[in-house]
Amino acid sequence: MYPKNSVFQPQHLEYMRRCFQLASLGLEQVQPNPMVGAVIVANGIIIGEGWHRKYGLAHAEIDAINAVKEKELLKKSTLYVNLEPCSHFGKTPPCADAIIQYQIPEVVIANTDPNEKVNGSGIYRLKEAGISVITPVLEEEGKELNRRFFTFHQKKRPYIILKWAQTSDGFMDIERENNSQENYWITNVPLRTIVHQWRSEEDAIAIGYNTLYNDKPQLTTRFYLGKNPKRFVITNGKTEVEAAGFSVLPEHLDEMMKILHQQKVQSIIIEGGRKTLERFLSADLWDEVRILIGNQHWRKGMKAPALPARPQKEVVVEDNTIQYVRRYL
Repeated sequence: MYPKNSVFQPQHLEYMRRCFQLASLGLEQVQPNPMVGAVIVANGIIIGEGWHRKYGLAHAEIDAINAVKEKELLKKSTLYVNLEPCSHFGKTPPCADAIIQYQIPEVVIANTDPNEKVNGSGIYRLKEAGISVITPVLEEEGKELNRRFFTFHQKKRPYIILKWAQTSDGFMDIERENNSQENYWITNVPLRTIVHQWRSEEDAIAIGYNTLYNDKPQLTTRFYLGKNPKRFVITNGKTEVEAAGFSVLPEHLDEMMKILHQQKVQSIIIEGGRKTLERFLSADLWDEVRILIGNQHWRKGMKAPALPARPQKEVVVEDNTIQYVRRYL
């Protein structure tokens, strides 16, 4: 998408999509910051690229500026960045000030930063310095990339992913007698590895108390090289779970969201049982649903929740299937 008062330039799309590619390299590393990539072009040639590599390190714009060998070229270049340059001091100085300092004459931006500390002030500072600013460019793609960040700042809660595994005939748990504790697997090994990758990509993971009691899950990324998420148990006061390395979340959803927002949890996977999952579904409190369907036919047990919408995507992994349902901002 181009602003109405700008001249259409096809190269903006090419360079902005390159920003998205670079930005995505920061997944798992930059939270609570957004994923940001930057490309600097002079005379039709890319002279510098960068991205926000890790929380606390240089932002994408500075990383790209540092990559430019001939700094004089910056005075006749265009900077592409997928999110508005920051205008405040955080872990690093304002990127808008650096852009002004190096006299970069034009900046092309995908999205305005929804963070109330920025939210247009970076663009305003650039324009006040006489810099030409073109925005928005590929706005929806930029929101999709940083959907966790946008959800956190606009809705004051984490991006919520509901996830469960079920058999081919729709059962997610066995019939348990006398609160029996039995472990079992519904899906194949490749899907277990994928689940561990998902965990590494999100800030936190939560289950209900019954799932903790029955399955004793580790909720780690042991099958995938990545960071472990923060682990929460949703419970009505059974605080002994803290001894197992889990933090406690209240069952009341509004209170739960406030606590997670206060703790700067941008995204969370809800991996609970049917009761926990249906609490979120009934409240219409979710952004994405991922269902893993194993090649097993039980004929009895606990039924999995009903899907809130038709799957938009299916991926087959050997003899198992993953279904995705996604809401959009």
